[in-house]
Amino acid sequence: MHRLISLSLAGVLACGPALSLQAASKPLALDRVRIVDLEAGRSGEAQCVRIEQGRITRIASAGSRACRRGATVVALDGRYLMPGLIDMHAHLTLGPLEVRREGEEVIIEALPDDAIADHNAARLVGFGITTIRNSAGDLAAAMRYRMRRTEGAVTGPESFDAGKVLNDAALPGLGIGVRTVDDVRQAVAAQVEAGADWIKLYTGLTPALLQAGIDAAHAHGRPAVAHLEEVAWTEALPMGLDGIVHLMPISPDLLAAQDVEAYREARRPGTFGFFEWWERFDPEGAEADRIVAAFDRYRPVFDATLVAFHAAFVQDQADSRYLDEARRYAHPRLFENWTSFFTFAIGWESDDFARARAVWPKVQRMAVRLYASNARMTIGTDMSNPWIAPGISFHREMNLLADAGVPTARILAAATWQAADALGAGDRLGRVAIGYEADLLVLDDNPLGDLAHAREAHAVVVDGRYLDSAALATLRGDE
Repeated sequence: MHRLISLSLAGVLACGPALSLQAASKPLALDRVRIVDLEAGRSGEAQCVRIEQGRITRIASAGSRACRRGATVVALDGRYLMPGLIDMHAHLTLGPLEVRREGEEVIIEALPDDAIADHNAARLVGFGITTIRNSAGDLAAAMRYRMRRTEGAVTGPESFDAGKVLNDAALPGLGIGVRTVDDVRQAVAAQVEAGADWIKLYTGLTPALLQAGIDAAHAHGRPAVAHLEEVAWTEALPMGLDGIVHLMPISPDLLAAQDVEAYREARRPGTFGFFEWWERFDPEGAEADRIVAAFDRYRPVFDATLVAFHAAFVQDQADSRYLDEARRYAHPRLFENWTSFFTFAIGWESDDFARARAVWPKVQRMAVRLYASNARMTIGTDMSNPWIAPGISFHREMNLLADAGVPTARILAAATWQAADALGAGDRLGRVAIGYEADLLVLDDNPLGDLAHAREAHAVVVDGRYLDSAALATLRGDE
């Protein structure tokens, strides 16, 4: 029972309008718009960007007749155009975490919900997120979402989907229990057959099973990404692991030698390790140096999801902005679940929250070190976990990284072209360039000058369809 609750705490971690995402039949010309080049870190003079059948087909000088010919022309008067945002950690279809009894057995489950998926999808686009990495869930639900999106029944981002996490215990809707190498191989094969783009490995796996998961994923041509706790990042990366999620590297083996046994003996079950570990970790120490060196050498895909942990650290505060944002943008079933039962801080007392907030500067300093590394750094939110509302949480994550000291250009790169490259889709997503898919964000001001400008979308283009500010407000559910 305790192991299942521990799993759920660490990793569970009203429909939107049915606006068609099918590419517009008539060309679209975005005229007098400044393209923000996030690889070079600069913006240029006003130009005209032509879009046909969902792709960018021409970039010409402002007012170009060839760009405008036969197109629906949108005059943008010097506004800024950048790639759509990519949330690399969004549980699109995940429903509430629920506990029920069947006789003497206690069942913990997080079943998928199509209505929640559509709600999330609309709000993501409403905040400029045009692509996501769906970080574990029911693949059948993910495939149903893909079909609804393809048919134009829902407005939402393109989704790169993982199946249920592979772990030492099952969790209906989210986790598959595996005990042997054969179990791992069979689970990976079944997920690939069901349409998984990547494989998610989880905290309860032994090193041997973690290695089996990595090898099985690679045998099927899929990347393997892990949420790790007991197994140290520095142990897992040499195994060939492609990615790591969450800036919570809470393995005892990542602490200084003199602290390992003391931490093991003192730690409490549950999520108290989210701050107890950091109390013993030095972001400028030798152990942190080893982590950064491993990131530089093995270059994992990484999303910090600071927002998921910061929300937990401040949830005892009556004026928590996360509560208000979740009430406004999260699906009502999820919001009710978080306010009545499930959070990442179950059992915490006031002293625990104070200790958690006290270690936050350490988390920030480690984030700055990792985002300065050569690893493939991206942006993720852990959407659909407690207080992490769709869309708005992505901008909150970027702000938390900026507050920590990560440069704006690095954040925007991680949110766009670097994420596209990490998904293996950098040849069609994440850039404003000829031949690329028209998933774009139109802004009133230059986001390189102020990250806050990225939140205030003037318009979003999804698969070549132009959604103005009124359409975005409808997608967000703004009143």
